[in-house]
Amino acid sequence: MDLGQKRLSSLRRWKYVCFDETLLVKIDKRIPTTIANKRKLDDCKDVFEDIRYYSLTDEEHFDDNEVAINDVVDVPLDVCGTFEILTSCSDGDNSSKPNPFKKRKETLPKWKSKMHPTYTDIPINEEQKCVIQLVEKYGGTNVLQCFLLFFDDTVIDLIIDNSNKYATYCNRHNFSLKKTDLLKFIGIMILTSYHSLPKIDNYWSKDEDKEVLLVRKTMSRNKFKTIKQNLHLSDNKNLDLTDKFAKLRPFFNKLNEKFSQFGIFSHNLSIDEEMVPYFGRHSCKMFIKGKPVRFGFKLWCLTSENGYLYKFLPYGGASTKRAEGLPLGSEVVLSLLEIVDKPQYHKIFFDNFFTSYKLLSMLKEKHFFATGTVRDNRTGNCNLKSLKLMAKEPKGTFDFTFDSENEIGAVRWYDNAVVTIMSNVDTIEPLHAAKRYDRKQKKQTSVQQPNMIYNYNKNMGGVDLHDNGIANYRIKIRGKKWWWPLFSNAVDSTIVNAWKFYNMVNKEKVPQLDFRSELVLCLLKVETSQKDNDDNESQHSTTSNISLGQPSQNSLPDAIRKDCIDHIIIKDTVRRRCRQCSSQTIYSCKKCTVSLHPHCFAMFHDK
Repeated sequence: MDLGQKRLSSLRRWKYVCFDETLLVKIDKRIPTTIANKRKLDDCKDVFEDIRYYSLTDEEHFDDNEVAINDVVDVPLDVCGTFEILTSCSDGDNSSKPNPFKKRKETLPKWKSKMHPTYTDIPINEEQKCVIQLVEKYGGTNVLQCFLLFFDDTVIDLIIDNSNKYATYCNRHNFSLKKTDLLKFIGIMILTSYHSLPKIDNYWSKDEDKEVLLVRKTMSRNKFKTIKQNLHLSDNKNLDLTDKFAKLRPFFNKLNEKFSQFGIFSHNLSIDEEMVPYFGRHSCKMFIKGKPVRFGFKLWCLTSENGYLYKFLPYGGASTKRAEGLPLGSEVVLSLLEIVDKPQYHKIFFDNFFTSYKLLSMLKEKHFFATGTVRDNRTGNCNLKSLKLMAKEPKGTFDFTFDSENEIGAVRWYDNAVVTIMSNVDTIEPLHAAKRYDRKQKKQTSVQQPNMIYNYNKNMGGVDLHDNGIANYRIKIRGKKWWWPLFSNAVDSTIVNAWKFYNMVNKEKVPQLDFRSELVLCLLKVETSQKDNDDNESQHSTTSNISLGQPSQNSLPDAIRKDCIDHIIIKDTVRRRCRQCSSQTIYSCKKCTVSLHPHCFAMFHDK
């Protein structure tokens, strides 16, 4: 008999006798099963219940028999044959713990097929009331003021302090970043989003076909590159080494505070991912097949239905520490919804990456109302018609079921493909009509669409709208630092939020291009005191654009004209028409670079 057969025969020698839920005895099958032996095993049970440490493994470097003899007192040794004791290790009472040898049975939901969903609670829509309050408080704000609501002094001071510290660490002690210089730097960055040139140096070119006179007058090329070289968003000496985004974390936290400073004023919210283009090497870089941006950093976003961003979280990959017992999608949803103070005023929408029956149950306990598409293996074993059978039905066919205990409904609808949606707030009726193209009839037809799917399609695209606003006018300046794409993307997100907020409080529909254009003019003409300006820049500021012809009406934003900073009357050598009264004058405003009479000066800057 070879070694393998001996091992197999030795394994067949054993049998198990279970005394209770936590005690299992392994006995040699060759022991005669007499009544005396059974009684002796019963006597062993009383002793074995007090044993608390018998988790022996093959990796331990000591003899099992010695442990049993030395640690256990008064163990009956007259039982013929051999036996092993298997018990669980715990410091408390073992009788209250479940049997480790039995599988836990989860309570499955009780689905009722063809039952229309009915809910005890429904969300309250207070969006119109919140918007009216914001219009009363912020109505009439200009473009620059809306931008500075998000990019305020706390954010600016954070960048200035960390940039100056970083320059000191690198022994560049002559560098000192000021507020006006940073705002002009941001303005040039925004200018590249809609006025792109092949190289950054082309913006300071003197060639007629490439020069941008506004940039050349605002800041020198060397100063711009120096600011870009020393720009920093965190203190390198106080970084959290466990956080992959420690270089950006203080800046991101500040922006999230500013984005949610007005409260969550939207009724319908959507959760989805956003991709920031990046082609360098980093452990957090993701690849998503089929997306417009396939390579880059992933951001989890919470937005309104029209694309206003409330909160975003960068994703560091699978190695990021997460809460135990929660899948990634559920954890992201719960983390983003932490800023929502009144869940009964909102409805949440997300896609099948996040949705599951367990998540909807958890949100229901927290009084959140949510709807989302769901994958077939996360439906909680609901009794819907199978995907294969549903695909054979005509377009517009749907099946539904409802869990009356947890108040969660599910709908499976056949459109161009089979779609499954679960919700703890939406109903099936009223049915809507959706237009679809019929290839057989070669014309558009109308198919019925459940109300749950109609609401999902209507309110889910908030993150895509915000991402589209960034992609249309993305900042073109590139950097060598890995976090630069995330920084420029955060500036773009701030502009998109300011643009949407400006249109909301002023009840206008200003295109984003016009908003960015006016914002750039405001930022590039920011001035404070004469001490903050270098000699070279002061010469540029005194050189007006009068010699190049009268400026257009759009070249002077109201935010600059009414800021009451550094508007000085100067005397020119050439007479021109006054902007206020249209008569000839030899005087002009130094900052606005427009001709004005001294008596027209106040009226022009106040109107």
